[in-house]
Amino acid sequence: MGGLFRSLGRPPFRSYFFGQGLSLLGTWMQYAALGWLAFSFMEQSKWPAWVQAAQLLPSVVLGPLAGRLIDRVSKRSLILVTQLGLAILALLLALAAHWQWLDPFTLVLWASVSGLVMAIDLPARLSYLADLVGREHLSNAVALNSFAFNLARAVGPSLAAAMFWILSVKACFVLNAMSYLGLMFALWGNGVPGNPPIPEESSKERQPRIPGKLIGVIVLAGFVAGFGWPIVALSPGYAAQILFLGPAAYSMVVGGIGLGGLMACILVAAEKSAKGREFRIGASMVCAALGLLIMGFFHQLVWALLGACLVGLGMVGFMATTQTVIQIGAPPSLRGRILGIWTATLSGALPLGNFVAGPLADHWGVDWVLKVMGTGIICAWATWLILGYYRSKRTGVSLDS
Repeated sequence: MGGLFRSLGRPPFRSYFFGQGLSLLGTWMQYAALGWLAFSFMEQSKWPAWVQAAQLLPSVVLGPLAGRLIDRVSKRSLILVTQLGLAILALLLALAAHWQWLDPFTLVLWASVSGLVMAIDLPARLSYLADLVGREHLSNAVALNSFAFNLARAVGPSLAAAMFWILSVKACFVLNAMSYLGLMFALWGNGVPGNPPIPEESSKERQPRIPGKLIGVIVLAGFVAGFGWPIVALSPGYAAQILFLGPAAYSMVVGGIGLGGLMACILVAAEKSAKGREFRIGASMVCAALGLLIMGFFHQLVWALLGACLVGLGMVGFMATTQTVIQIGAPPSLRGRILGIWTATLSGALPLGNFVAGPLADHWGVDWVLKVMGTGIICAWATWLILGYYRSKRTGVSLDS
């Protein structure tokens, strides 16, 4: 099997890919349901932003520690445990919704506990890709992994909106709990444990350092995530207060972001060499900024969907390309730790962006905040161009190498 789907030619990755795809579909159904539920309590944009932030903040503290754990144990066993934990938490959320125990504060508390598990689960799953496909197909596997994520982002909210009308919000939580079984069954049968433990005493002296160019990429990714990804948490308020529409428009906007993400994944998966990655990182930032500005200035549904697609195309293209650079550039013995730092950086930047964007949207309007977010990414792009020029002139180091 070659071309865009060449890494699927490896049976362990193929089973993992489809199992995770089912799990991600349930996750995005739950994510959309949580966002709309948090907004509906008081019709304030800060609550979906804070619920999302509460899920991510634990990764800021635990990300590097989780990376050390990931480099020492079987990734397969670790992911099985975290997926089981997330399934149990989804069932508890469904029960709380059934008994009407939910309010904004309860959702934030639940999200915090869920975030503790996700702080280990996400870097473990990202690091596991290299064990499933090897370095040769790693770029393609990262792109296909992002493809599955964004396909779920595009389809999951629409399914969630259907569940709102046909059944109830809690149905999304139950279906998500069931969806984790897909990945758990795939892991149970694939026979790839992940890197074996590395004895601390034998590896300390010759432990390689994190390459400097990867540190720069991680910092840039944190900045772009902080300005770009709050769009997801602001989408309920955008649909209700800017478009003056309901859950259907909300799911269409989130789905539009996912659709743009799918297009980005196809472009990254088609990559045949490292050449051009630095250009694609810059172009992705411009695309995301343009989408945010379109959503901020134009208040019709058709423009909103175009802007959402551009945001998804730019943000996912940026994240997939930078993650590929990090995965390939990371020394194998440090991959878990570097991805833990990567996760911690993104997980810190996104809540910070949400904490600022949510309240500002309530005071000055969602559209105004989107304009600021787009401008911030344009500034990051300009800084990236300037620093990249001086780096290449001084050291000759490029991300394409």
